[in-house]
Amino acid sequence: MEAFQTKKWFSTLQLIMLAVISVDSLRNLPIGAQYGLSLVTFYLIAGVAFFLPLTWIASQLATRFPVTGGSYVWVEAAFGKPFGRLSIWLQWSYNIIWYPTIFAFISSTLASLVYPDLENNRWFILITCICLFWLITSIHTHGVRAIAWISTIGAVIGTLLPMFLIICLACYWLFAGSPSATTLSFSGLIPDKNAFKDIAYFSNILFSLVGIEVIAMHAGNVQNPQKSYPRALIVSAFVILVSLILSSLALCIVMPPAKIMLLSGIMDVFKLFFSTYNFPYGAQITGWCIIIGGLGIASSWMISIARGLHTAFVSGNASKTLQKLNKNDMPLNILYFQGIIYTVLLSAFILLPNINNSYWLLSALASQFSMLYYILLFSAAFKLFRPMRQDGKINSLFAILLPISGGIMSLAGILVGFIPPSNVSADHILQYELFMISGVLIFCILPLIIIKNNASKNKIN
Repeated sequence: MEAFQTKKWFSTLQLIMLAVISVDSLRNLPIGAQYGLSLVTFYLIAGVAFFLPLTWIASQLATRFPVTGGSYVWVEAAFGKPFGRLSIWLQWSYNIIWYPTIFAFISSTLASLVYPDLENNRWFILITCICLFWLITSIHTHGVRAIAWISTIGAVIGTLLPMFLIICLACYWLFAGSPSATTLSFSGLIPDKNAFKDIAYFSNILFSLVGIEVIAMHAGNVQNPQKSYPRALIVSAFVILVSLILSSLALCIVMPPAKIMLLSGIMDVFKLFFSTYNFPYGAQITGWCIIIGGLGIASSWMISIARGLHTAFVSGNASKTLQKLNKNDMPLNILYFQGIIYTVLLSAFILLPNINNSYWLLSALASQFSMLYYILLFSAAFKLFRPMRQDGKINSLFAILLPISGGIMSLAGILVGFIPPSNVSADHILQYELFMISGVLIFCILPLIIIKNNASKNKIN
């Protein structure tokens, strides 16, 4: 199964940074902030019922299958190669849909720093997104060591530092006597009818917690995976959950949730804070940190998914062109292939009439695909843990309840994702539903046909 050389480039610390940068994203904060104080409740529900089960399952399976390939290897071991390919297809699909949103977020932040009038200029965003994507792709061709350093720098400077700063600024805002834009009371923790109007955002809260298992894609390059993975996943899970809750809450302390834009909300809050306290350069400094973090998370996912696809192609005896590695053991042709698909999809996304609306539509569609993928992943974990329960290697209660809990939350995420949020007008509800349903069907038909054809071939053989 091992498709790559096994040079040990990742230490435990670098694994933690890779996990943090793969999940923690400033891009997700404005969406969570739409709930106001009740976001704490929604995040705790998602954390306990989805994120912690995923973290525990990933730590167990990463140590049981310490080879490059991650969740593809796990699903294949549980259900066979066709479903392994389906899992990597779903994972690749939701990422290829998600890439335009993260690069649009980076480009919008860059515009707000350089020339604010370009913040919603579709041509500036389009050209910048394309250039940045291909720049990161070219860096990936230089090997795993470069990726490890990008992840570490991106996690520290571009994600943890801005999140810590957002939290500190919100605390200072309150201690300085400025009024909180969100009522801070125990009753505010209980979601009200307005929160349930926007229950669709809950699918994106789940989506903001996905991806911690992606670090298993590099298992062949990890020092002592049996010890490194559990340690890295426990530490990173705690850091991720706490930082997302506190930094999302910080946004709606400074600015009312209704005024926080999904695309530019973070920079709007920073500008408001620093202009209030006469420190204009503060927004510039934090803005560049945010750009570094965005590039770091995009880099982590781009190469991790490409390596997972490569493992699937090698296992399935796909075209030699798709199996080819360069001198640094990187799947060069797969990186180029996904770059072309991204460029086409990005162009369609940017040319839609309203960038903020299309940003949400792609975010929602990416969430749907991710939840389909996690239903498959949790099902595979439940099956793989069955013999492990019998020989006593894993606590039987965890092995039963955690995959079921994660699967139920994934299904809930899919269902609420079809409920349009309040910012979708009644005239556009039908368009919203058609977009979501057709998007899911289009991306799911191809792998289902492949599975059916594989099943037919197996019967003939």
